[in-house]
Amino acid sequence: MKREIFDAKTRLLMRGDRRAFETMVENERLSVREFEALSTTAAARMALHAYDSSPFYLDLYSGAGFSREDVAEPRNFERLPIVTKAALREAGDSVLSTAIPSKRALVSQTGGSTGAPLRVRNDAAAPTAPMWWRIYRWWDVHPGDDMAFIYRRLRQGREALKYAVQWWPSRHIHLDARAITDEAIEDFTNRWSRVRPRLLVAYVEGATAVATHLAKSGRTLPTTAVSVTAAMLQPGQRALLESVFCAPVYDTYRSAEIPWIAAECPQHEGLHVAGDQRMVEIVDDAGRRVEPDVEGSVVVTDFSNEVYPLVRYEMGDRSRLLNGACGCGRVFPRIAPVQGRLADVIRTPSGRRITGGLSGLFLGDPEAIRQMQIVQASDYSIVIRYVATRKGEATDAAARAARALTALVGENVDVTTIEVSRIESQAGKARLVVSEAPDPH
Repeated sequence: MKREIFDAKTRLLMRGDRRAFETMVENERLSVREFEALSTTAAARMALHAYDSSPFYLDLYSGAGFSREDVAEPRNFERLPIVTKAALREAGDSVLSTAIPSKRALVSQTGGSTGAPLRVRNDAAAPTAPMWWRIYRWWDVHPGDDMAFIYRRLRQGREALKYAVQWWPSRHIHLDARAITDEAIEDFTNRWSRVRPRLLVAYVEGATAVATHLAKSGRTLPTTAVSVTAAMLQPGQRALLESVFCAPVYDTYRSAEIPWIAAECPQHEGLHVAGDQRMVEIVDDAGRRVEPDVEGSVVVTDFSNEVYPLVRYEMGDRSRLLNGACGCGRVFPRIAPVQGRLADVIRTPSGRRITGGLSGLFLGDPEAIRQMQIVQASDYSIVIRYVATRKGEATDAAARAARALTALVGENVDVTTIEVSRIESQAGKARLVVSEAPDPH
């Protein structure tokens, strides 16, 4: 009944979103040629919109020698300058489009886990809801189903009441990722037992904290699907979450700047980019696209945000494009799970910077190690902090990881390991690498 009521609401009150959803579902089955035409046309359209209406982009593109005709030409798109967080922070409101009513601008702010927060605007007219409706459909979840959330934002008072009325008769329960205590987990568990949500949407570290607490007493919280975001999902974490929630875990790639960039389907063969709404490029340090299966920096263009254009925006994350087609048959390109952030850097005394391959240190035995973090001191020495799943095997796995990292870093950098009970996180997020090592150059 809840699904039927939700569908009736959207047919009456969200007709535009319903049409957008139906188009998005159809787009999954486009031919490769049709999809490439859609993607390249949309990217060029957004670049031209940015040039025509955003003072920031006009200065950026003109300063790089691009005329309006150059920007409008799809073949020039990958030559356009890449936009960084620092550039947006400095530009302020000059990024905003002068052609779009200000009432469509919704303030959004990054968490600032790797530096100062960035304040951006989302577009109220963007088809964000149909995007998550489509992805939930992949997981056999309906947007009208009961759900649970572990996020850093909770609604209070009248806002919470308005939210509950908006979603009636569906029920949503929440746990604040900034305040995960044993008592809070027990309260969340009790509410879960009454609601029995079909989907958990959570920050990786928040879900891990809840699952770790429940696993100690052998308890489970069965559901249909678990969706995680906000940090790299380590193999041991996936195994823990699937055992406690008795459901497949789906990695997703989202951000405050650009919601719903990519997500896993049931094949678990990488994350499908929402390619009819975003373009994802993987580039090298010079901003050039790299070949599939080569790790690089993630650059995203949002086709649906006309208020605050994000064209060739460097996310600050690292991943790689995957070759071939997914077994699910969807035409959208796929990326590997995000392998850390550009800020996740190990430095050496000679000045080398190591940013790739670090997440794979424990891939050989994900059941032995639940989670790990690399901590580098100011003298360049490294400690691998790890949470053990199976004590004896974890010690051996950690030793192998230390040997592998020693070989990768070289230069007589000391690498040791230490078992810890938990990895510290901030608001449900944890860094892969924490380094105080100076850059000798």
